[in-house]
Amino acid sequence: MRRLILCVLTLLCTAIAHAAQRADTAYIAELLFNAHERAQPFPDIVRINPALDDPQLYAIQHRFVALRLAAGDSIGGYKGGFIPRAPLGGVLLASGRLTGAPVIERDGFQSLLVEAEIGFRLCTRRTLPFADVETLRAATCAVFPAIELPDAAFANLASLREDFTRLRRLLVATNVAASHVLTGPERAPAGLDLDRLDVRVVHDGNEIGVRPGATSDDDIWQRLLWTINEFVIANGYTVEPSHVIIPGALTGLHPGKPGHYAVDYGALGEVEFTLR
Repeated sequence: MRRLILCVLTLLCTAIAHAAQRADTAYIAELLFNAHERAQPFPDIVRINPALDDPQLYAIQHRFVALRLAAGDSIGGYKGGFIPRAPLGGVLLASGRLTGAPVIERDGFQSLLVEAEIGFRLCTRRTLPFADVETLRAATCAVFPAIELPDAAFANLASLREDFTRLRRLLVATNVAASHVLTGPERAPAGLDLDRLDVRVVHDGNEIGVRPGATSDDDIWQRLLWTINEFVIANGYTVEPSHVIIPGALTGLHPGKPGHYAVDYGALGEVEFTLR
């Protein structure tokens, strides 16, 4: 009898611990959501909870995104980053989609960054992973210039950039700082060598970022494959034909300073915008 009581108590304690863990991830997601809604910096949840691992961080992200959707937003696409070194993924919200040559107010962001990327759009709805890059290419209807404007809303961003491991963990939980994406005109992918495009980012006439196509070691399609298979599908999301998918920056992360930006993608076209 005594042994039975001990077993029951052990099971009960284990169940309580697991329940508390689930409640913690939900509670942390609510903290992040409340900070976002109030336009405040995200709390440093890794400092507060140093034992959080990737499954827990993605559980927080999933709940954070769900709260954004419940508040009236919708999924506009997906993003990948740091592929293949330390890959991570996030959800793009439809409210952040921009087109044309907009004037963007910087006071709507806390720590605005500029990233030159290539965007992709699939032809049909997708719920299953792709077998390989060749099948992914065949299922892709359009490619286009895409400028991501993430908002890395961390009070200590400068120091975090010196600690990549910690920064990555915070980015996973906060949905990879997803905020806005500016997309240019679409083109069919046939005949375009996306890994060999020269990409130049010019701010007020000064070049601030470049990806020379001739010496690039990017593998854009492999990045896209990881983003869809290992993030989107693996986390239970669906790719719709309207969704934008961006698999990572080409010229690095640039501070979102005021001024005019022109991003030249060579054969893929050019995108312009102004930060004010």
